[in-house]
Amino acid sequence: MTTMHHFGFIGFGLIGGSVAHALREQYPDSELMAYNYYITKPHPRLELAAMDGILDKITTDLADFADCDCIFLCAPVIKNIAYLDKLLPYLSKDCLLTDVGSVKSDILAAVKEHGLCEQFVGGHPMTGSEKTGYEHSESAFFRDKYYILTPFAESRPEYVAWMEQFIHDIGSHCILLDPDYHDAVVAGISHGPHVISAALVNAVAALDEDGTYGTLAAGGFHTTTRISSSSPEMWQNICLTNSDKICNFLDKYIEILTAAKQQIADGDKDGLMHFFEAAKNYRDHIRF
Repeated sequence: MTTMHHFGFIGFGLIGGSVAHALREQYPDSELMAYNYYITKPHPRLELAAMDGILDKITTDLADFADCDCIFLCAPVIKNIAYLDKLLPYLSKDCLLTDVGSVKSDILAAVKEHGLCEQFVGGHPMTGSEKTGYEHSESAFFRDKYYILTPFAESRPEYVAWMEQFIHDIGSHCILLDPDYHDAVVAGISHGPHVISAALVNAVAALDEDGTYGTLAAGGFHTTTRISSSSPEMWQNICLTNSDKICNFLDKYIEILTAAKQQIADGDKDGLMHFFEAAKNYRDHIRF
């Protein structure tokens, strides 16, 4: 099994911080470093991580990543691609590159363009929160969750094996998926629901002229719209990089919603019963 000791992070929010917590817990002798993109001033979240004993080093110089055995790209998807370009001059040919992004098409295209397929193993931990930032990160964040890998055919087997072992060590369940299929699936179970949640909030906000809607909003609205408190920048990035798959899903959603609207307008008792029963039956069989 390949040994990893020096780990670098580009992006250090909720997911990146949780990966770092998990690495520190499982491999306590490892050296962890993160990039401070502020450059001219301290990064409060990175300083906190150093105080917590999670980070050994904070750097403003990407050249320091030349010593890394493994680099986690944990920034929003578009920024990950930009930083991949900037890392190229310093990247060791023996460094494992991975990401935690929820869209694979664009980052994999960039990796392929730069001839880094052997070194790259795409990753996507299927967990999240409406909370953001390192301060909410924890090693248990991945426990009993799925962690998807989307390696290239050319990815070094020892790097794929290391990622699989790491995923096992942090208590997650590893699944290998074709990148294109991955993007289609997450459009339906993650990206589309975020768009729908935001649209629901915006629709209520548009009707709430005197604040009554917001005052009375409780259980159902709270549960359905919780994810609308997530990072706007992250979800803008995701929509821009997985637009085709998200639009395909939304077409199906709008088709079903339009049919349900017609059933409500028509007073179609049987149609509405089938609509709600089908949803209940499918959801009740999902293991969360």
